[in-house]
Amino acid sequence: MAQQQQQVWANAAPWGIMAVAVLTACLGAVHTGLVPASSAPLFIGILLSCSLPQVIASIIAFRRGDILLGSILGLFGTVVTLGAAFTVWIQVFKAPAPGAFTGEIMAYFWITLFIITEVFAIGFGRMSWFLLAGIAEVGVMFLLLGLFALLGIPILAFIAGILSFVFAAFCIYAPSAIMLGEHFQRPILPLGGPCFK
Repeated sequence: MAQQQQQVWANAAPWGIMAVAVLTACLGAVHTGLVPASSAPLFIGILLSCSLPQVIASIIAFRRGDILLGSILGLFGTVVTLGAAFTVWIQVFKAPAPGAFTGEIMAYFWITLFIITEVFAIGFGRMSWFLLAGIAEVGVMFLLLGLFALLGIPILAFIAGILSFVFAAFCIYAPSAIMLGEHFQRPILPLGGPCFK
């Protein structure tokens, strides 16, 4: 009896990370004031649709034995993306009046995510200095969002919005490098060497 060849799961991380690019570009537009607050209900749909690729890619990464990608995609797909969708939904549709719900609790949400993301950045440093820098950068964005939620200083949200655009660009470039490299079976776009072993 011939042995059946075991099917190997493809790397779904580029799909999940590109979904992050879409939502962080939209987040940047919100925080920099490029779109009005009246577009917030549409942002809920964007967040919900972008969570699915991240969650599925996370499950596939875990299936492939990649704990780092599985963990970050799972955290971003559930806690960050769905968490943001639900909090925006509550603020838009459940508040008895605009501004009735204040966001101080979100400071702890974002600052905790900052710490977790910096831990992820260390793990990605084993692969590439570029990946470490990109993940560390979004951690700083989370920190600024946390400080904005706590202190209410508008420039913090604006800077976080700029960093969100930077992270969106990172989330287009990095998965493109991974996807093209795996497709052509050779490096096409550089990601830089590891920071440490």
